[in-house]
Amino acid sequence: MFRTGLGHDTHRLVPGKELVLGGVSIAAGVGFDTHSDGDVLSHAVVDALAGAIADGDLGTHFPEDDPAAEDARSLGFVEEFAAVVADHGYEVSNLDCFVVLGTVRLRPHIEAMRANLAGALGLPLEAVSVKARSNDGIGPEGEGAACSAWASVLVYPVENRNA
Repeated sequence: MFRTGLGHDTHRLVPGKELVLGGVSIAAGVGFDTHSDGDVLSHAVVDALAGAIADGDLGTHFPEDDPAAEDARSLGFVEEFAAVVADHGYEVSNLDCFVVLGTVRLRPHIEAMRANLAGALGLPLEAVSVKARSNDGIGPEGEGAACSAWASVLVYPVENRNA
């Protein structure tokens, strides 16, 4: 039986921090003031994967009060959680994502984000989609006060791989 998962994350942007999305460091003058690197795209992907296998969420597996998560690279969370999906007997079929941030041009970084996520999940590049939206200056993302991401994933049981 195929299963889907949906993930979402939003973080406030602050000056002087690093902006990391999909494992890509983007020169922006602002970034996430969070326990890990704050990569909302990777966080949304983990939440989507966890939802697909009905196993908690990002905070269940990588709690903010865990000293091991301090300044952690969130793309590593995606890679680690891909193993959890496999332990549950599933494989990822494809991933579709949106990043919303109006004040930083993300298009030049999309292919690197796709490649990083594909690599972390063991997927071919054509199975990973990342899109960016500006929100046309509307809301905290459009105004550059926050960045958010949505992810949707399809997983299937390993035994049905060739069905």
